[in-house]
Amino acid sequence: MLDVSYPLIAPERLEELHAAWRAVVVQGEEPKPDAVRQAVLQSWKRCRELGIDPQSKVGPQTLKGAEFKRLWQANESLIQAAASTLKIIEVSVRDTGYIITLADKQGYVLAVTGGHDILRQAKTNHYLPGCLRSCDHAGTNAIGLCLDLGEPMQLVGPEHYRTCIHGWTCSSAPVLDVDGEVLGALTMSGPSSESQPHTLPLIISAAQSIEGQLREKRLNSDKIRLNTMLSQIVDSMSQGVVALDEALCVTHCNSMSAYMLDMEPGELQGRPILELVTPDSPLALALHRRTPFRNKEVFFASIEKRFLCSVDPLKSDQGAKGALIRLSETKEVEQLAKKLGGNYAKYQFRDIIGASSSLTKQIELARIASKINSRVLLTGESGTGKELFAQAMHNASRRAHEPFVAISCAAIPHDLIESELFGYVPGAFTGAKREGMIGKFELANKGTLFLDEINGMPLDMQAKLLRVLQQNEIMRLGDTRTIPLDVHIIAATNTDLLQEVEQDNFREDLYYRLSVVDIFIPPLRERADDLTLLCEHILRKKARRMGLAKPRVGAKVMDAFHHYYWPGNIRELENSLERAIILAGGGTIQLEHLPGRVLQPHAPRLQAVPVQPSAQEAPSTGPKALTRQSLAEAIARADGNMTRAAKLLGIARATIYRKMKAFNMTNGIIPDDEAS
Repeated sequence: MLDVSYPLIAPERLEELHAAWRAVVVQGEEPKPDAVRQAVLQSWKRCRELGIDPQSKVGPQTLKGAEFKRLWQANESLIQAAASTLKIIEVSVRDTGYIITLADKQGYVLAVTGGHDILRQAKTNHYLPGCLRSCDHAGTNAIGLCLDLGEPMQLVGPEHYRTCIHGWTCSSAPVLDVDGEVLGALTMSGPSSESQPHTLPLIISAAQSIEGQLREKRLNSDKIRLNTMLSQIVDSMSQGVVALDEALCVTHCNSMSAYMLDMEPGELQGRPILELVTPDSPLALALHRRTPFRNKEVFFASIEKRFLCSVDPLKSDQGAKGALIRLSETKEVEQLAKKLGGNYAKYQFRDIIGASSSLTKQIELARIASKINSRVLLTGESGTGKELFAQAMHNASRRAHEPFVAISCAAIPHDLIESELFGYVPGAFTGAKREGMIGKFELANKGTLFLDEINGMPLDMQAKLLRVLQQNEIMRLGDTRTIPLDVHIIAATNTDLLQEVEQDNFREDLYYRLSVVDIFIPPLRERADDLTLLCEHILRKKARRMGLAKPRVGAKVMDAFHHYYWPGNIRELENSLERAIILAGGGTIQLEHLPGRVLQPHAPRLQAVPVQPSAQEAPSTGPKALTRQSLAEAIARADGNMTRAAKLLGIARATIYRKMKAFNMTNGIIPDDEAS
């Protein structure tokens, strides 16, 4: 990105600009060579030719009443698109001495926002909604010059034509419509004493965000994402951007910074930045001393990575108020991040928490499978972490620097899934976007496509998917040409696909195409030894997000956890613990803080059914002769290991759980009131 910002301006440079201003504006002479930018110099000369008095205040040519109402209505789309951006920037720069304005293409100010003190100063210069800020009326200024040239401008002190605004620094960026025509200008202004080098890049990014809103409204006006405006401002930067408060805790960050630091944005926000680096790093020293630096290599010990880092302390009248950090990687990684456009995998195998043998065996199998290009089928109940496995496999593969694209086959309407997977050309069908759409397969090319809930894919789409897997090419809807693909497929299901095949709900040939490597993710109830580890990890993560100390867990709570069936698995455990943290208010989590369902398992207190010893571990009854008693005996013989019990019975593990539910059994035990 072109750095068009100013450094903090030196006193001698101000004197040089003042001398050039006096020569041109007051005396009508030529300034010293290179004393002032050509665009500013030409504007000064034109203003002088127009007879504009440089010593007077900017008098009103101000629209009021009905005239201003017409101006507002004529620019309603621009104002609506900019509303959230103005609010977010206002919050970000509150009490820093800055004022933010939006002007139309003629230079009429449409909206003004900022702190009370700075707004009072602006009012003395008639810097209010409805005022005209064109150079022909107000003299050389950032808004007028930006609109005249159609490019970003930053004016410092005496670069302004009129003396009444010589104490200001103004950064302005044009807002363009979808055809590239200037609609208006977004401007950040403040006293020159508070000038910061990041203001112009910030206002350029904000203007680009407004342009994005205008484009989005033109394509689909009912999908304006007001709640993501801040991220759109900073996410348009190719660098990682992190804002810190006075305590050096993260207040804002873009998705690139979270990606670079191997975190989610929510995990990074609120965290002390010094937890991530060594105490003697250039970043730590600069932050403690409140001194800036540019492009120094910093080692982030928490993730064992190095980045080029720049620091700008943020200051106000009251002194230090935090800092702005920019992180840069190599150009190769920056290009990669642009290519992915959000389609990347966050998690790695180290993010899978658990030490039970039933889990670690599957992790090891997944590690091995990640090194080859064979298709993988992940089977597990909802909430067990199938996508976590898929992302970890992608990041451990040779495709780690390529896109990871996920799609839930069951969540997409039947009539849209084909276009989502394969895309379409312009005009392919009624209601299609006129520019067409790239499908998930193309987005994942060279990378990994994760087909979640593959069991929910309609049969007619299964046939089309099978052909893609056979041919390694797709054809967009409405197109006549094929597109070759190199995509690693990882599919996931929360049902027994073989049983779905037997019931004619899933194609047998597609099943064998997908299940080259089968990985079963055990449910939480089969991982009792992992409950303590999981609780510690979840509590630490959620308490940090909430800004609370990690609470303790009472012994009775852990006992209840070990007796509960956990039908929602780890997702249910996370939700239960989050609720408990809130209710406990920082104290020890007790039984009364848990959801009622955790305290009332699916069946009454259970009693084991005695099992006759067997000389050999072979199925004593086939699946067709399966009874409640024979199922209980097999589970007891297998010591509660469902995989082993399934082998004893010669059936699939999913069948065991389905039969247990039908027989009103929990963990293979028959309730007291029904046992005989």
